[in-house]
Amino acid sequence: MKKLYIFIIALLFVPAVMSAKKDKDVVYLFGTSYSYNDSIVYFTEIQPLEGIKLQKRSRILPDRQHYAYELKDYMNFKEGKPGRISVIYFSKKRSKLEKVEAKVKKRLLHKEEKMVLYLGDKFKFTKP
Repeated sequence: MKKLYIFIIALLFVPAVMSAKKDKDVVYLFGTSYSYNDSIVYFTEIQPLEGIKLQKRSRILPDRQHYAYELKDYMNFKEGKPGRISVIYFSKKRSKLEKVEAKVKKRLLHKEEKMVLYLGDKFKFTKP
């Protein structure tokens, strides 16, 4: 009987431990930096960030403004392009994020007639 209680308690705690482990996964993100006065839009590469836990109900990236400011500061100080707007896109699935990136590029290239340039390996997001 005592073994049965231990078994039931173990069954209750295993899903809780598994869900806690799942919450801290890899989150993929990329950023864009643009200006209304410039026809060039800069894109970062899609980058994985490990150990990020999304907010429970809204599934929003915590400290997402930090990543946007990080890209904005990079463009201001390292690239010498002040006054640019930085936008961050994120997802838990890389394939979803690639589709979002394609949509953003399509809108910029066809509707707004902008030119897209990638920052490549020059810029990396860091976890706050």
